[in-house]
Amino acid sequence: MKLYWFRDQQGSVLLFTTVTLVLLLVFGGIAIDLTYFGSVRRELQRSMDAASLAGAGNLGFDDTAFPAARVAAQDYAAFNGYSDPAAGVISLNQNTANDPNGQIVLGIWDGGSFTPSLDGSQVNAVRCQFATTIPTSFLRLLGRNTLPVSARAIAVSNPPLNPEPGTCVFPIALSDCLFKDAGPYSSNGCGQPATFISSSGKDPDEKAGTNTAAWANLCGTSTPSVPVTSAAINAAASVDTCGAPCESGMPEQGDPIGTSNGMQQVVFDLLETKFKEKFNSSETYTVKDKYGNITYNEGHGWKVFVPVIKTECPPKEINGEHIIDGWTEMVITQVINHGYCAVSNDKDKNSWPLCPPPLNPIGEPIVPNRRAVFGYYNCTLVKSVASREPGPRSALGTKLRLVQ
Repeated sequence: MKLYWFRDQQGSVLLFTTVTLVLLLVFGGIAIDLTYFGSVRRELQRSMDAASLAGAGNLGFDDTAFPAARVAAQDYAAFNGYSDPAAGVISLNQNTANDPNGQIVLGIWDGGSFTPSLDGSQVNAVRCQFATTIPTSFLRLLGRNTLPVSARAIAVSNPPLNPEPGTCVFPIALSDCLFKDAGPYSSNGCGQPATFISSSGKDPDEKAGTNTAAWANLCGTSTPSVPVTSAAINAAASVDTCGAPCESGMPEQGDPIGTSNGMQQVVFDLLETKFKEKFNSSETYTVKDKYGNITYNEGHGWKVFVPVIKTECPPKEINGEHIIDGWTEMVITQVINHGYCAVSNDKDKNSWPLCPPPLNPIGEPIVPNRRAVFGYYNCTLVKSVASREPGPRSALGTKLRLVQ
């Protein structure tokens, strides 16, 4: 039997080679286009990262800084453009109306999501996004002339705590034990009750005598004297001076300040008077812990801004020089002087049981030598004195970061 199927095969190899080469060229071309696409996308993402960081770094402490933040984001997007001019230019629209779908959007990052906002006292993030198309080369053979490419980034720059009008620096220094894991004192700086000012140095409990803070000399390292402390309380009670009794200005993070657990009866008398004025004229405040649980619910108080100092943990007696670790807000909720509570405040579950009758009919009997200040502190430990003046936040390096 003769085999004829081997005859006339001279063109088969040529045909096979031609088809293979065409396929190799097509797939090679697709790979080249996709590699180019990936390169452009990385450059676009780098541009959005730079833009959002620049925008967030130029946020200030109110909405007057918004234009500068938008300009910075726009400029840095352009500065970090494509390496290949054929890919086009990256030109972000400033989006002054803050359209949620815009290319530069200011808003609030709460740790898990971004919400567009123009609330000057709350905005802490800038989102930059850009979408375009890039031309293809070999994919044109398959009818695909362009490929879509996009990138987005969100940068956060949390500001120093921005006190509300009337929130002034107060001459009490709070132990940093409250902002770290430190046994019974610790709540990691979130909304727990704190008992202030005592010379007893007792171990932690919920009664006056437990040290979590001390009087602070905001003007130097010497022991806070009666005149110095009184001047600082008067300054804190005045919106005009607002806690600025020192000619040299406020101390900063890392500076030493003088502290004392001494009672200073004249100071307590003054504090009681000023606290009553502030308490009776104040709005109500709600303080939450780090889990979102309410610890002080719609109660009156005197909201102040206080330094947080480095101490041993538990702190017990707090005297002498201590280094400022940061600042936080605190709502003073009660002052006890000679055993009597200055105001009726059953919202403060920490101090209310100590208020004797008739103010609290079921309170403890009066303890004549009991003097204490009670309050609830803010969850945020910031690294600089709060400022009402707009200015860049870029100096807060540990706070400026990409979150998405």
